[in-house]
Amino acid sequence: MKIIDYIEATDLKSKTESERSKLLCFYHSKETNEMQISMATISDLLVQSGFNAPNTSRLKEKLTKGKEKAFLKSKNSTKIEFIPAVFQSLEKRYGNLWNDDITIESNSELIDEKKFCGQRGYLDKLIKQVNHSYSNNCYDAAAVLMRRLFEVLLVLSYQNLGIDNEIKDASGNGYLMLEGIVNNAKNNPTLKLSRIKKEFDTFRMVGNFSAHNITYTAGKKDIDDIKLNYRVMLEELYSKAGLIT
Repeated sequence: MKIIDYIEATDLKSKTESERSKLLCFYHSKETNEMQISMATISDLLVQSGFNAPNTSRLKEKLTKGKEKAFLKSKNSTKIEFIPAVFQSLEKRYGNLWNDDITIESNSELIDEKKFCGQRGYLDKLIKQVNHSYSNNCYDAAAVLMRRLFEVLLVLSYQNLGIDNEIKDASGNGYLMLEGIVNNAKNNPTLKLSRIKKEFDTFRMVGNFSAHNITYTAGKKDIDDIKLNYRVMLEELYSKAGLIT
């Protein structure tokens, strides 16, 4: 877990020095599996987290004695260690921060999240997964997700314009495959796409190769070569879908 996220999750800036120290020791323990810690390490944790260096003697006194006591002095060591009940209490309150199966770490590495996130939750997740995949060199994953995002935005555009029946299958219940949707979109008089429609087959094929070609693996250049046109497409389809004005 990133320290910056932990600082925010625990509201560390509002805490007293001794409380900050206790919480940072808990973070250190979770990240390193070390239950003993030196005052020098505690001082470093505080400084690296943007706080002033403490008077270590005075801080140690607070952490190991009196009403703020949370640590015991380790035998045969200059380090201190958590009182088991204190550690268990912190684990109960903050331990789930290390079990987060929802948060996607991303920061507009490929798609501008400030511009395109905030309209629909499922679109935000797709965009963040694209960015996370790209930033972690998972280019096949990014290509497949980009293809899916493209397909979703096309369908949303048809729905917003009230013409989604034009891209439904023979049963009238499901939508055509992406190739069929793209073929319709390129010449649809109601959708009225700009010249970016000439790139639609490229967006589709890059994702198709990553999803279906046994020997193909996407590289960074494959994504970079289409990212400018892909961004133009996003802006146009977001507008057609009524997501931005």
